[in-house]
Amino acid sequence: MIEVIQNRITNIVSEWNSDLEHLAKEIIALNFGAQLVDHGFELYLTGHTWYDDYDLWLFDEKWWPSRNYISLGKESLEFDRLIILEEYENILKKEISNSKARYRDLVVVVGLADSDINRLK
Repeated sequence: MIEVIQNRITNIVSEWNSDLEHLAKEIIALNFGAQLVDHGFELYLTGHTWYDDYDLWLFDEKWWPSRNYISLGKESLEFDRLIILEEYENILKKEISNSKARYRDLVVVVGLADSDINRLK
């Protein structure tokens, strides 16, 4: 069953790639987030024009993809939030490694909406 969630996360991240190709030059940080809602976990992405080591920059959303807050489906409710985060983080690490040019000048973080974020790059 985890493979279904992994595939959904991978597809969502891949879907966002076309939007990331057209990022405004002012965007220097990306926040890949996940949150639990009634129908399961959903993923979102925001872009920011500034970054510091505190979380205040997260409130300054300046960019988001054309399709955002995408559900992983009710099946995702079967998994602990930390498992969802771990899978999301692993997929993003592979994406960053495989698309170095796309992420070269960006700070990239991942996290759950109700907890700390992890800086991946």
